[in-house]
Amino acid sequence: MGERGERGQALIETALSLSILVFLLIGGADFARVFAAQVGVLNSARAGVEAGVVRQLNVSSSANIAAIQSYAQDELGRVPGVDVSTATITPTWTQDSITLVNYVNVRVQYTYRTIITWPLVPNSVNLDRTATMRIYP
Repeated sequence: MGERGERGQALIETALSLSILVFLLIGGADFARVFAAQVGVLNSARAGVEAGVVRQLNVSSSANIAAIQSYAQDELGRVPGVDVSTATITPTWTQDSITLVNYVNVRVQYTYRTIITWPLVPNSVNLDRTATMRIYP
């Protein structure tokens, strides 16, 4: 085989290798973004429940619900690429019937969408995390 044939072969090998490399890099970036969004959703639930416990907010006031949602949204908004307006944040209060201990629960739901629509792979992931803390009197 001549020099020209070897250069052509090298060009084809490079093109195939680069396409696989780009595929892996973009797939890795999508995987990292969904992991960051998942951590952000959990941190958001924790921030909301912490606000409810520290300020001893209860369910009797819609202003308290809005305050908890605001804390959770602020925390979720720190994650790059996450659209906070599409997240669902649900604070609830529960009481243990035996010990009469009160708890604050904050559930954060967010649907993550991938950068690229991958073949044979779902392009959205439903992230759902709940945090619970006890209210100390």
